[in-house]
Amino acid sequence: MAALAVGFMLGRSVSAPRYKRPVPIKKTIAQISPIKKSLLPNITKKFANPKIAIVIDDFGYNLNNLEKFLNIGEPITLSILPNQPYSEKVAETAHSRGYETILHLPLEPKDGSVKEEPGTIKSSMSDSRITESLKEELASVPFIDGVSNHMGSKGTEEKHLMSIIFGELKKSNFFFFDSLTSANSICRDTARSAGIKYARRDVFLDIPSDPAAIEKRILETRRLAYRKGFAIAVGHDKHNTVTALQKLMPQMADEGVKFVYISEFEK
Repeated sequence: MAALAVGFMLGRSVSAPRYKRPVPIKKTIAQISPIKKSLLPNITKKFANPKIAIVIDDFGYNLNNLEKFLNIGEPITLSILPNQPYSEKVAETAHSRGYETILHLPLEPKDGSVKEEPGTIKSSMSDSRITESLKEELASVPFIDGVSNHMGSKGTEEKHLMSIIFGELKKSNFFFFDSLTSANSICRDTARSAGIKYARRDVFLDIPSDPAAIEKRILETRRLAYRKGFAIAVGHDKHNTVTALQKLMPQMADEGVKFVYISEFEK
């Protein structure tokens, strides 16, 4: 059972999900493509109906791919950067369509040469400044139910920093989703101590971001889910990512995979 630590600890579903299942836009007969042969390879299936949560990061810069993601018609959690030109619009649109949204909180990376987002929270800040910055960024994206880390390979290793952040998240009953940008993240144990729900990534879908590599990673997520009963994958607001998900998610759903929101897991 220890192997199931990825996910909201044991990956059990919450009994009453807040969000409705998305409904894709109806197509006319002329728009419906002929049935294609399944693109899904045969694999060993330990679980009949495994659960997969897809989290898509970096929304807020533009609206280029938003409708494409929403029109897939399966649950996808949208992770939205604070204080970007379209952060509020993305959150409002997703909320109106029944989708879950979370804040993609900029945290300090180890690589000092990486361009940081405005408002990146750093371990060198005073406790009061950390709290003030966090509150400002939480307020900048409406309708959120949780927080994930943007970058943060250094920040998620800093127990004092994350304890302050988790203490604030606890006040609003927000969960934390760890993008796991550091193998040395201390967030799982720190979240447990703070009393907040926690999950962490299994698979990055689009690093690298060429179409063939993304499809391979989606199929890897599928294999993992059928082996463990659940899997959590992270992608980004990119054309190649949504194209690959449009291609494979409906077929995976048809074969028995249940796509869920990240909040539908609990420790």
